[in-house]
Amino acid sequence: MKKADKILIIILLVLAAGLALFFYSRAEEGGFARVLVDGEVKVELPLREDAEFTVETQQGYNIIKIQDGYVFIEDADCRDQICVEHKKIHLTGETIVCLPHKLVVEIVGEKETEFDMVVG
Repeated sequence: MKKADKILIIILLVLAAGLALFFYSRAEEGGFARVLVDGEVKVELPLREDAEFTVETQQGYNIIKIQDGYVFIEDADCRDQICVEHKKIHLTGETIVCLPHKLVVEIVGEKETEFDMVVG
């Protein structure tokens, strides 16, 4: 590897780290956990209150737990268990997905805006 290649790699790594730090620092604490099954909102749970919610579908069940302001899936009967092994989430925009059960848990902020997107 040439010296120029090493310099380019270092510059790209520094830029990537800077962008990651920038976006992480701008992330807002979420206000609610929105639970969707097959695209339909089932419940919105406030993150400030500890709770447990069970979602049962034809495909199976998921137990969603809110504890200390974080959301995670405590148990599910899906085969791969990816949703159960997912890290706890609490920042606006973070999601946990269980594909076999068509379930999405997403964090939304305190303030809901009227628009999803602005195109100019």
